[in-house]
Amino acid sequence: MLKCGVRKLRRQQKSKVIMKISIWWSALPAVILSACSSVSVDSNLNPHNFSEYFKASTVETVSYADLAKQTYALLGRTHGLSCQRDSDDFPANESDARTDLKRKAADMGANALVIHKCVRAQDTGACALSVTCYGDAIYVPEEQ
Repeated sequence: MLKCGVRKLRRQQKSKVIMKISIWWSALPAVILSACSSVSVDSNLNPHNFSEYFKASTVETVSYADLAKQTYALLGRTHGLSCQRDSDDFPANESDARTDLKRKAADMGANALVIHKCVRAQDTGACALSVTCYGDAIYVPEEQ
């Protein structure tokens, strides 16, 4: 009779432990979700960033020889910059400077760009290394 009572007590204890564990596991997702409720996610996936990112692709790099027999409007001169602020940053490069130049030309309403030159400079005060590209923002009307 004593063995039977001990077995029954052990089963009851196991049952309580299992119940506590199952309650804990069922409550865990709620705790995790509530812990994350104050977390906000800032993503670059918004319409403004898409238009900014692809803006440079709306401007075509051309030469004045390409424009010789076309009607166009010179919108103005502009420049693009790539800057390596310190030695731990990604190095400044011409590709980024040209992309910045195209974005600025697009902001001016250009659909074409004549790039004159790119200049590399070190220790400019603001940048450990910088590349600046200069060019003319051009608007070429669409053919009708």
